[in-house]
Amino acid sequence: MRRKIPMLAFVAIVGAVILLPGCGEEETPEQRIERIRYNHEIIPVAAKTLFDANGEPTLLVDLQVTNKGGDVVEQLTVLVQVFGADGSKKDSQRVTLDLPGIRPGIGERVSASLPGVELLDEDEVRVELEANLPPDVLRGLPEFTEIAGVS
Repeated sequence: MRRKIPMLAFVAIVGAVILLPGCGEEETPEQRIERIRYNHEIIPVAAKTLFDANGEPTLLVDLQVTNKGGDVVEQLTVLVQVFGADGSKKDSQRVTLDLPGIRPGIGERVSASLPGVELLDEDEVRVELEANLPPDVLRGLPEFTEIAGVS
């Protein structure tokens, strides 16, 4: 009989350890979108300005995007910034990337397009996933509906 008590105690402790993590607070849609967004690595590879028939510029930025998390997302919004040789910010735009098929652990090349932006030889392009965005901004990102499961 004495052996049953330690075994029952052991089973109760193991059960509590398994069940307790599920008892915490549920992740909010905003927390979920932040977690999934930050599980992506964005590396700028190249940038080039193209001009249309009217001479209007469009900046194309090639990016290597790698999904380092466990969740799949079809769209991801990044901030693309262009800085002049003197360090001044020339342009800053959020661009939503289409990421069809980028599964966990997989990387792919995608392009960001910025109409009306011309890149000069001495300019620098930076691309980032913005951190700590306010909830109202997160809810406005195109990927929010998909990730949060709301419409």
